[in-house]
Amino acid sequence: MQNQQPPRRHRPMTPEERAMAAERRRQKEILRRRAMRRYYAFLALLGALALAALVGLFFLIKAAAGWARGGQASSVSAAQSVSASAPPASSGEPAADPNAPADPALWSLILTNTTNPLPEGYAPELASVGSNSRNGEQFMDARVKEPLEQMFAAAKADGIELVARSAYRSTQEQTTLFNSMKQDYINQGMSEEEAFAATKQWRNEPGTSEHETGLAVDIVGAADINAALVESLEERDWAVWLREHAPEYGFILRYMKDKTDITGTSFEPWHYRYVGVEDAQKITAQGVCLEEYLGRTE
Repeated sequence: MQNQQPPRRHRPMTPEERAMAAERRRQKEILRRRAMRRYYAFLALLGALALAALVGLFFLIKAAAGWARGGQASSVSAAQSVSASAPPASSGEPAADPNAPADPALWSLILTNTTNPLPEGYAPELASVGSNSRNGEQFMDARVKEPLEQMFAAAKADGIELVARSAYRSTQEQTTLFNSMKQDYINQGMSEEEAFAATKQWRNEPGTSEHETGLAVDIVGAADINAALVESLEERDWAVWLREHAPEYGFILRYMKDKTDITGTSFEPWHYRYVGVEDAQKITAQGVCLEEYLGRTE
């Protein structure tokens, strides 16, 4: 009878090895989801190209049939039809600028800054967009709730947990925050005028803050819910993700690093503003701030 070998015992994994294995699984899942999104986008593109080819083939066949039936008369008729459908050459109307907003008066493009205060009695219809341990339940314009939630879900699918740290503020809340910061500067030895100017670099005066529109929100990663809001946060993975993907959901980085002389506000890598998907993508592609996009840099 042969001697049986004792069963091999596997060494149990250490906590560090288990953590590394879990991280590898998480990264693989993120890569898989990204690959699936690219795959579906590729299929959609192929479908669109196929549809365009079919439409083009249809019109080619139709045109060929027309030429066979009518010869030159058909060609003349087609030319007349094109001429009739074309705008008059002498109309003098300029072509629409594809880089400009289609509707500058759209509710999502309301401009709020030091020289453009909110209209008297402005009061957005609010909806809850979640809560956090620092500032409690947060609210935004009800029309922004769905795109914000979609953006947060997309980030989570990529392994990034976003939090709406501070969203809508009433004029009274903005007044309290503004005066509190100004007083801090005064306590540091600044004069009233110096403290006011310093505060305006970080907080807009009551009545001119985007937070009062219900369209703006300070977004951070969950781990930074209590972090000091400083410019170096732009290096965080959540800040990088927002810069790359926020326009897909209608949001723009409102206070850009190289536009402070126009916006009047310091660079804030956490402050995002809803303007709608079409306008957000135009603004981002051009590298302009909202004031420049609307042609209101006075």
